Amino acid sequence: MIGRLARMLRLLGYDTLYRPELDPAGLAEIARCEGRIILTRGDTSLRFPGAAHLFSVKSEYPPEQLREVVTEFSLDPRSGLWTRCTVCNGSIVRAPKEEIQDQVKPRVYELYPEFFRCAGCGRVYWHGSHVERILKNLSLILGCEL
Repeated sequence: MIGRLARMLRLLGYDTLYRPELDPAGLAEIARCEGRIILTRGDTSLRFPGAAHLFSVKSEYPPEQLREVVTEFSLDPRSGLWTRCTVCNGSIVRAPKEEIQDQVKPRVYELYPEFFRCAGCGRVYWHGSHVERILKNLSLILGCEL
């Protein structure tokens, strides 16, 4: 139910586990063992009885959900920007350009000097024109300059 919120939190650099296949008891156990906060929607008292670290977002709209979470936990949206893979949550590391040549389109390879790779899934990232659009949207959502 909050998969897009998870991706946006990862974009901001926050370690975000998203496992929709787990039942509430499984999520509560992971949260307890790993010191995580459960983010969910709706009434939590029946699904997560006794869970210590839990926050129920009110909005159904992912950008508003992000604003709620950033506000509730006083998160810094700038400190970890672009450091986590939005797909798997792995760390993003610089990748030598010559190592990714066969993984991107030739035009992308020619246009951009720097590339990054997820240490977890291997997904390749670069700071293309989409980055400015994403930053603008996030700035509007969060009400701060990124």
